[in-house]
Amino acid sequence: MTSDDCVLCRRAVTLGAAGRGWLLRTACWGVSVHPAMPVPGWVAVQTLRHTEGLAGLDDSEAAELGSLLSRLSAAVTRVTGSERVYTYSLGEGCPHTHILLGPPRRDLRGPAFIAGLLNRDTSLADPAAVLRIASELADELSDRPD
Repeated sequence: MTSDDCVLCRRAVTLGAAGRGWLLRTACWGVSVHPAMPVPGWVAVQTLRHTEGLAGLDDSEAAELGSLLSRLSAAVTRVTGSERVYTYSLGEGCPHTHILLGPPRRDLRGPAFIAGLLNRDTSLADPAAVLRIASELADELSDRPD
């Protein structure tokens, strides 16, 4: 796959042109709301250049990833009040390197919650809460330098 064929590469260009399309953008990574499901607190962390899996990261991308995930997890915890922040990355539907990160619902946790995300369970969706939390996350992330 090339960057011209990649949905996340095209999305990165669109978000970059949208001003505040990214909740956070670093030298190597972009963070946005979950692109496929409007689930409160869930974000997508993707490489800005086309890569296909963690083994394809260059030294700069790899060096930045751990501290970025830690920073995002802390911000999601502060904004949502969740005790846990889940992460997963499959790369099956879209091979571009991306990690999805966010809180479970209070009433649905663990494998049942992840299954709901993977199956696009619309009962998890709350577009209004996604917008509110995304704004709070963007503010939280802009107040705390790397």
